[in-house]
Amino acid sequence: MGNDRYLYGQKVKAYLQRGARRLPGFAQFPNPQVGYGALCVENSLPG
Repeated sequence: MGNDRYLYGQKVKAYLQRGARRLPGFAQFPNPQVGYGALCVENSLPG
């Protein structure tokens, strides 16, 4: 069915970090104010 059989906590975290949308006005990511940016589930999940 195309599901990831080895999806676990660290892998989910990596997907969400990779798909985060960068916010304007911040040069460095991750940073203490906004972390990795805004959550974007559409960009985070492969497929």
